[in-house]
Formats: sequence, structure tokens, C-alpha cells
Amino acid sequence: MKNWFLIGSFCLIFCQTLAQIPRLDHTRNHNRAYKDSLKTVAKGLLSAISSKNTIDKASSEQKMKVLNLLSSLYLEGDYRDLDTSMNYNDQLYQLASQQNDKEMMISALLRREIKYRRNHDYGKSLEVTMEALKICQSIGPSCSKSWMIKQNLGLSFFHSSNYPKAETYFQLALEQLRNTPMDNEPLKKKYFLGLYSMLNSLYQQWGKDELVMDMFEKELEVARTLNNKHSLAGTYEEIGDYYNKKGHAGKALPYLSKAYALFSEIQHLRGVASVTNSLGEAFLILKDYGKARHYAQKALDLANQHNYASLKPYAYQTLGAAQEKLGNELEALRAYRLVSALRDSLGLTRRLVALADMQRVYEVDNARLEQQIALQNRTRNGLLAGLLLVSAFGIALIVYSRILTKKNRELARKKREIEEAFLKGQTTERKRVATELHDNLGGLLSAAKLSLQILDPSQLDRNEREIYDNVVEMMVDACRQVRTLSHNMLPEDLEKEGLWMALERLVHKLNRAGTTQFTLQIGKDIPKRLSPETEFNLYLISFELCNNVLKHAQATKAYINLQRSGTRFILSVSDNGKGISKLQKTEGMGLENIKQRASDIKGTFSFESQPQGGTIFIINIPADSTKQGQLAFQN
Repeated sequence: MKNWFLIGSFCLIFCQTLAQIPRLDHTRNHNRAYKDSLKTVAKGLLSAISSKNTIDKASSEQKMKVLNLLSSLYLEGDYRDLDTSMNYNDQLYQLASQQNDKEMMISALLRREIKYRRNHDYGKSLEVTMEALKICQSIGPSCSKSWMIKQNLGLSFFHSSNYPKAETYFQLALEQLRNTPMDNEPLKKKYFLGLYSMLNSLYQQWGKDELVMDMFEKELEVARTLNNKHSLAGTYEEIGDYYNKKGHAGKALPYLSKAYALFSEIQHLRGVASVTNSLGEAFLILKDYGKARHYAQKALDLANQHNYASLKPYAYQTLGAAQEKLGNELEALRAYRLVSALRDSLGLTRRLVALADMQRVYEVDNARLEQQIALQNRTRNGLLAGLLLVSAFGIALIVYSRILTKKNRELARKKREIEEAFLKGQTTERKRVATELHDNLGGLLSAAKLSLQILDPSQLDRNEREIYDNVVEMMVDACRQVRTLSHNMLPEDLEKEGLWMALERLVHKLNRAGTTQFTLQIGKDIPKRLSPETEFNLYLISFELCNNVLKHAQATKAYINLQRSGTRFILSVSDNGKGISKLQKTEGMGLENIKQRASDIKGTFSFESQPQGGTIFIINIPADSTKQGQLAFQN
């Protein structure tokens, strides 16, 4: 430590003498001692500059470079240093704004975007990226951060599951990065490595396996030329994890072993822990359950020792599977229970937050696009008025009006793309949440039920036997309810076969209950498929109304009717029950949610009810809004 202090002091004096700012070597990011010495030097320079009575333009430029260095150093460290990085970054943005240094402003904004993305606040992330794009466009073709903005836009589309758009922006980022001159070649290679890795993740999610290995080859090529063990180890781990996911553990082991050796050599404990669990997964696939348990337990010990929270669920999952195969049922059950608890806090909650963030992405961009359209419409109207006053500029005004019209169409098209991406993202998240409910919570309840059924009830007295039977019955009912809930969040028949088949299956299930007889009527002039958004909302409205009939109406008969009337579609759900009281009308029964869903598809919601005369609910939507578009439900 004393040696590093001396080195740092020497560097400080040297840099102050030459009035130069030390450069961050990104190939040595894993070296904590190196980065700590740079922090010491940078803080000393910042203190020396700030202590001056007056700061001229040259000193301001130096201060911005030092702030830029410090925010980068803390950002690329532990996630716990994020607040420190943002403190320096906010100072940089404020100073850059005062000096009108647009390149530094963009650097600060892109660093702020990373903060929001790490916190899964994708709405704010996109908003900051669009602000950076606006400044970059004002600079023109010489903007050096243009490729990075394209990369961030690609990530935004990736998070909303719009894979074609994400690929387009990632490829644009690669092309612009190649044409962007940089005097720091290792840093440029590291940027290429990051983009290849993003494209690789995209192709894996997209299911384009033929392109995945091509990306891996490019990653390895760049990592080897970098001569950076940390980057090379990370690439080896990516390849090993991919082969594990595909079930080819024999191919995964050599890459994982190389990654383990490199991470151990540079003493990167987070990497060692992650690769150790991947080795456990590989041996689990190879049915060497003893080794799988050994590596999973070792990864778990490292995760607990260094508080690697995101790694714990995977380690427990591997450990539970190995214990189950080895016949240690109680240990397996305990591991699975911890997996469920951890995933609930780290996974499901995060995905639900991401879904809400995607909605904010849609709302922010939708408002911005509407403002731009309104502004350009006002501009066009002003130009047309000027055409009447100044005939000499008539031709120029007509041309300009056509350009604006073309831009309006482009903006409207982008607005539709954002709406489609939001619906796809919402559908994907409903699938994921349904899967989490079915696989994790359902699995945990099933395991608990099996554990109860192992008990011998014949050894219990009468009262205990009744309690035992009640508990078993409640567990069976809970399993059934979780299974039903996960299915109803997004039925497969709605996705694959459309609204007709989904409603027919719904009526069939409702009639099996026997309490109320449901009848479905669909007009012959109703198209087989409507737009995904319309089908999605009409199904949920029908489901909620039928559920209300079963819970509250005390009806013997109910009818679901979907007909066309001129230019509108009318969905009605009626029953012969007891009707809705004034108190129920004011308090709801979920009627506000139904009204909001009808509004989302440009429709209206109304109902009529008479005591002992039944109730009819009516959804009225324009036929134009239900046309089948290019978007379809996708896996």
C-alpha cells in the first residue's frame, strides 16, 4: 500500500507539471490497485484545480477531463460505487453545460443512462438517450458518440422484445464505430467486444442459433488481440453457458475450465464464483451428480461470503437438482424453497418493474411524438399561409410542405412501432410471470403437498386426522388455483388460435362448474382474427365479467355475444341474476378496470341492471381499430 501511495504521489506531481490528465487503460479494469492509484491521482488534480481563485477556460477543460475520468473509474467498479460515480458525473454535466461542451455533455448523459439501465428504469434510460441524440444531431456528422447512442437505442428495443429493430440499431452502431477515429485502440476494441456480446445475447433470445457461434468467434478474436485475460475469460464463460443451455455439457467443459483458470489467475472472485456454478450445471447435465453438488456448493459459499445476491438463486437451483438426483429429498426441498424465495425478490419483482417501465417508455415516447407532430403541423400551416402572401416563394414552400408530410408519416410509423413493441413486451412479461407462478410457486406447493402425504395419518388421533385432511385439501386447492391463475394470465389458445377459440374454451370451462350455464354467440361477419391488442383486451374483459357473474349475480343463465353493427363491434355479457345494487355500482366490482381496458382499444363501456331482472354489460368498439396488423403474438 505504501508503494502505491508513493507511485500515486509521483504521478500527481508529474501530471500537474505537464498539465496533463492520466488516461484510463480499459484493458486493466480488473486491477483494483491500478484503479485505486488513478483515483488518488485524479482526486489530487481535481483538488488542485478547484483550489484556484479563478478558473479560466483551460482550467475548466482540465476539470471536465478529471471529472470524466473519476466518474468512469467509479462507474466501472463495484455497483456500490454507482452513487459516487453519479456525483462526479453530475458535476461534469453542469460544468459542460456552462462551457457549452456538447461532447462532454453527451458523455455525461450516456453515463447517466447506464445508471438507469442498471436500476431497470428503462423509461428514464430511453429519455436520457433521446436527449443525448438531440445534442449529437446538433453537432452533426462529427459527433463521436453517435455509435454509442445507436447502441443504447438497440438495447431499448431489445428490452421491449422488438428484436428486428434492436438488430438494426446494433448493426448501425458497429458500422459507425468502425468509422469513428480513436487514438486509444484497445478501448475501441473493447467497445467492439461489448457490441458483439450484445448482438450475441440478441440472437440467443431471438433463437437465431446459426448466428450465435459467428458472434462468439468475433468476440474471441477481439478478446485475444486485446491481450486482456479478464475479457477472454468472460468470453469463454459465455460460450460455456451457451453450450450448457443447449444441453451440450461436453462442449461446455473445456471453455468453462479455461474461464475458471483465467479468473483465478487474475483473482476475479465474482468470475470464479459464476464459472464454478456453470461447472456444476455442466456436471448435472452429464449426470455426475456428486461433482455437480460439489461445484454448486462451492459457488454458493463464494456467493454468501462476498454477497453476490444475483448468483445465489442459480447456485441453489443447481444444488437442489443435484441433491434430488442423489436421493437427498429434504435437502433438495430446502434448496428449491430458497430458490423460490430468492427469485421472487430478485427475478419476478424485477420483471414486473420492467413491465411498468416499458409502459412508461411508451407513454414518454408517445407524448414526445405527438408534440413533434403537432409542432410540425403548426409549422406547415404557417408556411401555407405565407404561400398566399409571398407567391415568389411558392415552389419552395410546396417542397418544404411535402418534406414535412413525409416526416409526419415517418413519425406516425415510429409511434405505431412503439405501440407494437409495448404490446409485445407486455405479452412476453405476462408469459414470464405465468411461467414463474406455474414452475416456481406451483412446484413449491406440489413439493409441500408431497411432503404432507408422506406422513402416516393412521397414527394420528381423530382431531389431528381432521386437521391433516383439511391441510391436504387446502394444498390441493392451492395447487389448482395457481395452475388456473397462470393459465388465465395469457391462454395459449388466445395466442395461437384467436379470440373465437379462446372464448369457446372459456365457456366450456365455466359450464363445467355447473352453477351457471353460459352460452356464446359470435356473428358470422366477425373476422377470425382481430388485432392482438383488441383480442387481448376483449378476452380479459369477458373473463372479468364472467367471473363477476359467477361471484355476484346468482344467475342460472348467462350469455356472451359478439356481433357487428355497421362500423362497430359490440361485445355484450348478460345474465338473469339478481342485478346490481346502487352500492355495488358506486363501489365497483372491477368495473373501473373494465372501463379502462375498453378505452385502451378506443371503445366505450356501459351496463344496465334491474333488481331481479339481471344485468347486461356492453362494450362498443370501432371496427377500424380491430384490424389485424403486422404484429402477432410471439414466443
